[in-house]
Amino acid sequence: MQLKVKFLKWSAGIPVAMLNHKTADKMSVHPEDRINLRTISKYPKEISTIVDVVKGIVKEDEIAISSELEKFLNFKISKKVEVNLAVPPKSLDFIKKKLNNHQLTKNEIDAIIKDVVNNSLSDSEIALFITAVYKYGTNMKETIYLIEAIRKSGSQLRIKGKFIADKHSVGGVPGNRTTPIVVSICAAGGLIMPKNSSRAITTAAGTADVIETIADVEFSIKDLKKIIKKTGACMVWGGGLGMVPADARMMDVERSLKIDPESQLIASIMSKKLAADSKYILIDIPYGKNAKISSREKALRIKRRFERLGRYFKRKVKCFITDGSQPVGNGIGPALELIDIIKILDPKQEGPLDLEKKSLFLAGSLFEMTGKAKNGCGEKMAEEILRSGKAFEKFKEIIKAQNGNLNRLKMAKFSHDIHSIKSGEITEINNYKINSLVRVSGCPVDKSAGIYLYSHVGDKIKKGQKIITIYAESMSRLNEAKRFYEKEKPIVIK
Repeated sequence: MQLKVKFLKWSAGIPVAMLNHKTADKMSVHPEDRINLRTISKYPKEISTIVDVVKGIVKEDEIAISSELEKFLNFKISKKVEVNLAVPPKSLDFIKKKLNNHQLTKNEIDAIIKDVVNNSLSDSEIALFITAVYKYGTNMKETIYLIEAIRKSGSQLRIKGKFIADKHSVGGVPGNRTTPIVVSICAAGGLIMPKNSSRAITTAAGTADVIETIADVEFSIKDLKKIIKKTGACMVWGGGLGMVPADARMMDVERSLKIDPESQLIASIMSKKLAADSKYILIDIPYGKNAKISSREKALRIKRRFERLGRYFKRKVKCFITDGSQPVGNGIGPALELIDIIKILDPKQEGPLDLEKKSLFLAGSLFEMTGKAKNGCGEKMAEEILRSGKAFEKFKEIIKAQNGNLNRLKMAKFSHDIHSIKSGEITEINNYKINSLVRVSGCPVDKSAGIYLYSHVGDKIKKGQKIITIYAESMSRLNEAKRFYEKEKPIVIK
């Protein structure tokens, strides 16, 4: 059936359409059914969507679409589309196959990823696929197929340059915000750093969340190329580029499930790096008790998988296994982590030494990987750039190019200090509980929420000494965070 498109200027968060109840009866469509929309043009676009059935808002010869569908279909009001009841996608059979612990072929994985992008699979159906990968993992062939399918799902960034490099962390450690520091140092040192980052999945903030406190992180490929040409780097949200839309959709589901399957994590990282045309890729794999990667054995396995994939895709990949047993830095939460970053980059200020030391090591390693520095001399080069103020100037240049300003940084409206009830030594800071605490405080949605951590494991504490400050945008959030801290006790003092 052909229907006129009606825009209602409403966002549902996901692609959604509305049909008049009489039209729905003619088509035997019920609320929450899936329908297929196909543009009537020389090069038609096709997408599936959930439908709602209404009275009065939409005429019998119309279909109302959400802003998400409008963006995808990209045409003017009153234009017609072909509307049909969607049949269950074949990819559901392949998802069930994976749920039964069978290996998937290239064509089967391609079909699943294509249906993820076309919205032919619901969030619950995508969750089944993610759960199957989480439970059974993928072998090397499946991982390669998954990377290639995700990479092909969107646009590709093609930029000129010999030294195109990237750095990524597998995540899970609160405050481990080395990326903006590494990008600024390396770009100031002559490397091209097209950094497209994720938002938070299991932690308080991703790099994109942090940069978004002072700058825009969503750009078109065309605008992104201009930023990179001007500054030699960028720090943007990968999901906003249209580069790997399948990954962005699956990460949204992972976020709601609060799981990050190893195979999906590897495919997500590699597909983004390949889509950005990075030639040198450095990957930080933090591990430790209460980290996403809990054991050194698992960290080594992931390291081997990444490096093997690097050889397959003809990229120079180097992985470093680092300490993830406790938070890195002092601020945890988008704005608070940015404060740490600025304190380290600005030669006139002093930031947390653990975050600075790790950032210098990673930046130095990239200089050595690319040949910009001789082996053993990269960290010295990185430190010279940092101390000279060149990295801070590069950071400000990138932020300005992304329509940003350091003055946009705002502190939370409410805060509460927590003091130690006894003297002793900090023996543990539980990453899982700290991540949960900052999420209770409002992160990552509330950019200024989070905690400031004054001490780390091994530090001596006196009775009455300030341990952390909790920040929140509302008193209700602050009170919830205080109760969570008292109940869960994420910091152990003995």
